[in-house]
Amino acid sequence: MKLISSKDNPLYKNICKVAQHKVKNELLLEGDHLCEMWLSHKGLPKLVILRESSQASYFQRWQTLKECACIVLPDHLFKQLNSVESPQGILFWVCVNPSTPEITYPQKTAVLLDRVQDPGNVGTIIRTCAALNIKYIYLTVGCANPWSSKVLRSAQGAHFSMTIYTQVDSIDLLEKSSLPLYITHLSPRAKHLYELVIPKNVLWVFGHEGQGVSEEILQFTHQAVFIPQSQQVESLNVGIASALALYEQQRQLGFEL
Repeated sequence: MKLISSKDNPLYKNICKVAQHKVKNELLLEGDHLCEMWLSHKGLPKLVILRESSQASYFQRWQTLKECACIVLPDHLFKQLNSVESPQGILFWVCVNPSTPEITYPQKTAVLLDRVQDPGNVGTIIRTCAALNIKYIYLTVGCANPWSSKVLRSAQGAHFSMTIYTQVDSIDLLEKSSLPLYITHLSPRAKHLYELVIPKNVLWVFGHEGQGVSEEILQFTHQAVFIPQSQQVESLNVGIASALALYEQQRQLGFEL
């Protein structure tokens, strides 16, 4: 274990670049929960970074750290690497998707996000998918970066139990997918969510917060779905709408997770 005390240290400079998302396929995980989830699903990180004032407590509580490459930073240098005002005392430097995997077309229920821009919404949907054991989620061009700090915090480690594809060509995906396409969409042919019999396996599409699902995707629709609501609001938040739709499907299946 090494103490780094200077901001001019070459290793610290490299870590700063990762914190600023300037290194492809590498990122910093902030805080206890995300780091624990990484250990649980992915194994050891590339590097553990501890805050000097709390390093002792982490080594007492986390025996796994003895197996990891580890450095310690003074509190002021450690804080500069975090995206929150009051950070916890641990960071993991990890590699994600070191090479872009060839896309796998879903055989079981999966989710396609069409230009969903809010990081909180993207994180919520990823977390909901993980809770329902949905293994594949596809993000089109225009979606928030699923590996940004805000999305990671929102999803709370759900990323690590599923496969997430970004910059997806939605038309190619829809042309090659064998699953029926279900879309939350307000249209005359949309059917009431709670009056539908939803198939066991579908490809759900949830669209842009303001514009909804694009016209290009709508042409592939097998079933448009609306969620009942009062006239006091124009529409539901996409994170809420996706959770209602996905949980209703699983309710009908008896939660066969």
